[in-house]
Amino acid sequence: MKVALNEKKEWVELPKGSKEGLYIDGYHKQNLDVARTIIKKDWDMIFVYDGYEGTGKSVKCMQDAFYCDPTLNIDRIVFNADDFQKAVEKASKYQAIVFDEAYGGLSSRGAMSTVNKSITQMLTVIRAKNLFVFIVLPSFFDLDKYVALWRGRALIHVYTGDNFKRGFFEFYGKDRMKNMYVMGKKLYNYSCQKPNFRGAFTNTYVIDEALYREKKNATSLDTGKQGTTLVHRKAVQSVRRDIVLSLRYKDIGLTVEQKAQILDLTRQTLSRYMREKAGVKDFKEEDLENDTGI
Repeated sequence: MKVALNEKKEWVELPKGSKEGLYIDGYHKQNLDVARTIIKKDWDMIFVYDGYEGTGKSVKCMQDAFYCDPTLNIDRIVFNADDFQKAVEKASKYQAIVFDEAYGGLSSRGAMSTVNKSITQMLTVIRAKNLFVFIVLPSFFDLDKYVALWRGRALIHVYTGDNFKRGFFEFYGKDRMKNMYVMGKKLYNYSCQKPNFRGAFTNTYVIDEALYREKKNATSLDTGKQGTTLVHRKAVQSVRRDIVLSLRYKDIGLTVEQKAQILDLTRQTLSRYMREKAGVKDFKEEDLENDTGI
């Protein structure tokens, strides 16, 4: 069916065959309508969207978020943990936030750990404000166990049909979502649990597509810069360790404190590097005083 907002900002069903409006699967609409009612009884609503890259999970997620909260705007669509926390703190009651980490960054365990930590840290605020939170990620099985089993309301698994045709999803309610996480996590097996129902959606952006892509790309560039900085830090650390080893037996006329200051290290770290790089198992920090070189 297709729906549209009337002058009172209420969703109304459009006549069959309407070219305008937002298409939404009937069964899926029923579940979202229940969520919109239940949340006002002092609950929060956390939905998870996953699927292969390019299947349209971000588009589907934004459609559902907009249906639950027609005030949704680009400010509450975020792409990293820091912005997610800020959005939660600024949000008003019953508003929706889309945390879209699907486009990148979650290929590493470290990135996924940051995402999970951010979500779990904000759960109390999410509950206190009765927020809708829509999480987009490559795989539901990467989600924190507590969120997946005890706080998630539903999983929407987006997939492609024949000839890679986009626009299909499977809906797993709370109980089936929990069962699949327990039974399928080891092998990332989605077939271990049947969905409550299957549905379709259209490639319709409810948020200005240009703004969405601009913010997404900008965040991606920032993430890349952060990653480069991390690489640089590791490189500097490696060079320092090598200097510690190469100067181990050279008298360069500097005190221990001067050596540590030049290398931007503490005495303790200098001692640890010497043990690691020089292989001196019984080396003690006080031995630095009697050493003529690093």
